[in-house]
Amino acid sequence: MKISEIKIVFINGNEKIIDKNSIKNFYSLINWMNSFNNNDSVATLTLSGRDLGSTFSVSKYTIKSIEPLK
Repeated sequence: MKISEIKIVFINGNEKIIDKNSIKNFYSLINWMNSFNNNDSVATLTLSGRDLGSTFSVSKYTIKSIEPLK
């Protein structure tokens, strides 16, 4: 399956849609998502946006669910 968008739901109820073209390390996020969904151990992942200075992190402690959008 070719993934171009990922939906993240945070524990506080906020949602974020991540587009493949909006971050530099999208494939790292896919690997993190697969590990998270398989209940494997995952470290905090910092993602770099394409815009200068744009970063955010995903952590197993702040994510309720993460899934690819079809």
